[in-house]
Amino acid sequence: MKRNSIIMGTLILSASSIFVRMIGFVFRVWLSNTMGAEAIGVYMLIMSLYNVCATLATSGISGGVSKLAAAEFGAGKEANAKRILRRALTLSITLSTAVGVALFLFAEPIAAHLLRDARTTLSLRLLAPGLPMMSVSSCLRGYFIAKRKVINPACSQVFEQLVKMAFIMAVIGLWIPRGIEYACAVVILGITIGECVCLSVSVLGYLADKRRYTKRQRADIKGVTKSLLAFAIPVSVGSYVRSGLRLVEDVLIISGLRAFSGREDAATGTYGMLRGMAMPLLTFPLSLLSAFVVTLTPEISRMNELQNKERLERTISRILQFTSMIGIFIVCVFMSFSHELGMLIYKDPQVGEMLSALSWLCPFMCVEMVVVSILQGLGEQVSSLRYNVTDCLLRVAMVYVLVPRWGVTGFLWMVVVSNLYTSVLNLRRLVKITGISLRLGEWVMKPVLAAMATSQLFRMLCNLYLFQSLPMWAVLVFGSAVSGICYLLILFSVGSLTAGDFQWVLGRLKLPGKSLPVAPEKSY
Repeated sequence: MKRNSIIMGTLILSASSIFVRMIGFVFRVWLSNTMGAEAIGVYMLIMSLYNVCATLATSGISGGVSKLAAAEFGAGKEANAKRILRRALTLSITLSTAVGVALFLFAEPIAAHLLRDARTTLSLRLLAPGLPMMSVSSCLRGYFIAKRKVINPACSQVFEQLVKMAFIMAVIGLWIPRGIEYACAVVILGITIGECVCLSVSVLGYLADKRRYTKRQRADIKGVTKSLLAFAIPVSVGSYVRSGLRLVEDVLIISGLRAFSGREDAATGTYGMLRGMAMPLLTFPLSLLSAFVVTLTPEISRMNELQNKERLERTISRILQFTSMIGIFIVCVFMSFSHELGMLIYKDPQVGEMLSALSWLCPFMCVEMVVVSILQGLGEQVSSLRYNVTDCLLRVAMVYVLVPRWGVTGFLWMVVVSNLYTSVLNLRRLVKITGISLRLGEWVMKPVLAAMATSQLFRMLCNLYLFQSLPMWAVLVFGSAVSGICYLLILFSVGSLTAGDFQWVLGRLKLPGKSLPVAPEKSY
């Protein structure tokens, strides 16, 4: 029953996360087309600072609640878990309120001297009230996850997104005529209202859960604050550095584009296209993979604790195999239909050009995301953190040097070098500590050839009159489906995929109370 509960909880959180990300992506597209590239550029700049403030406000304490409370629930000491939650709430509210007050009071100098755009002042003040609400919601989320009652965090996440979207879509049309400052402000106000809704749902869920808890216990845990800080501080330091450097990077990108073009509106608009249009479109398929990734860390941790080295190596090898194949197929789709995607979604061919230039990085981004999750399951968080921080420093240096001279081309080169750097280092570390062998022929070369053949085949079909008469969205949907089927058939025909591989994937996704036949493990 315990294992079934864990599986069902993971599926619920994964399903809600996928739903939120999908509707969030659709909403981002609508917002980009409604506001325009320059306004999206200002909005993305505000969100860079918001990420820094959110990191300061939550400070890793919510993760500490999940970890420490889970241990107490496992021991049957719910009173101790509640004390952990109360102490975490005290710390989080104190810290987030301080950050929110500072952001509200110093919004004007922050906008003028740090973000270098006075149009962000109003939005920064509207962000401030949401920080304490976010901190409380994150602590309650960690508490419910520790208790394995994931319905509340899943519902709060969905309601937050839906209310935020509804408010913005209803009001933004009235504010856009007043200028970019007010257009961004209404979006930020929607985010704050969404945080309020998330907090309300979380608190109501906690109160309902508290009424069901009738067994009286006395808390006997000591050193709660020390334990929370011992967990939060190492996690937070890395997050502070990463989010701070990312903010510096975004400010330097706009400054560099401004120096390259000589026009502030053009610089902000180009930044909006890069950060707010092309990059979200590129990373959207990767976000759907995260539902699979969230199940990796606990599974890898269990195998590592059991010291089942042979099974661990087989599992990691299969994960890397599927990740590489999926990433290569994403490249096939993006490179084949980059122009159509840019025109259909954003009605701008320049977005398609950016997408085409960046699309071949997808396999590296997929591999990095999965490998980092595996390393965390193996207790290698420090290595990933070190690579991430050095990567942020490298990105800032490259932006400072390349973007003022080469503009968008300099930004694209920075993204290329950054992704290659982190993916190669993380993969190298994984190979070193596990001893797995990389089957580049089966995982890379054959899928690349299959993707190239699939791409050329469908482009030939698109030249037929039947396909030319179809609407663009139909061509994209049909093309992606046909490309996927052809890609899988070619991989089967050359032996890169077998029926056992699919049985293994289904085994990872099986529901509680059901069982699937287990295929013999391949030897890697």
